[in-house]
Amino acid sequence: MSGLHPWPPLDQRSLHLAEAGSTNSEAMRLAGEGVPSGTWVIADRQTAGRGRSGRAWQSPAGNLHASLVLRDVFPLEKAAQLALVSGVAVHAAVNAAAGAALDGQLALKWPNDILLGRSKLGGILVESSVMRRDQGALAVIGVGLNLAHHPDLEDRPATDLSAHGASIAPLNFLPLLDRSMQEWISNWASGEGFAAVRHAWLARSLPLGAGLMVHSGQGIVKGVFAGLDPDGALLLTLPSGTLQTVTFGDVALSG
Repeated sequence: MSGLHPWPPLDQRSLHLAEAGSTNSEAMRLAGEGVPSGTWVIADRQTAGRGRSGRAWQSPAGNLHASLVLRDVFPLEKAAQLALVSGVAVHAAVNAAAGAALDGQLALKWPNDILLGRSKLGGILVESSVMRRDQGALAVIGVGLNLAHHPDLEDRPATDLSAHGASIAPLNFLPLLDRSMQEWISNWASGEGFAAVRHAWLARSLPLGAGLMVHSGQGIVKGVFAGLDPDGALLLTLPSGTLQTVTFGDVALSG
């Protein structure tokens, strides 16, 4: 794939709902019915929003709850890279909307979090499958952003854009996100351009040496951020000096 074919105008491929259980679930359902690549589902509220590892995602009106259908002939094993591609795109869109108010504090945390300072501003949830072999892989990219409100999380701080003097409505933010997604998905080119995406992601990430804790199914691993491997896995330097590659886990700041 050399690039992404231009999508029709946004108003021709977006579905705005007052309420949805989950925009990802609704987008996946529509994808099964054959809606084209580039279709967005955006909801004012979600009643069953979810994040990584099945966590509930609080979804009040005023925040962004949107999911993008990406239907293309890309290898299913490359779908995990879409969290990083989307992270770069979301970072760019937030900066376009409110960059001056953020004072350079916006950062990406592997694999799918958008941070403002040390607080969570939003997250990305990519779900993928193959519905028919001749169609290649299907992905739904869910983006949740705290634009007007933020929850009180037990395990980490959270914030929202309005708390930093930046006010934008979800339906006004969506066109910025859509343009950015088109640009970075095209640059990614089904994995062919991942090296450029990886470079862009690292330029927007937490600084090297930031303390991290990885919660995996086998316990907690502590270390410092050492970058990404060529495929997008997290590199963690352990206290022993050993470099560990992390392909799955819930990552939190430490120190």
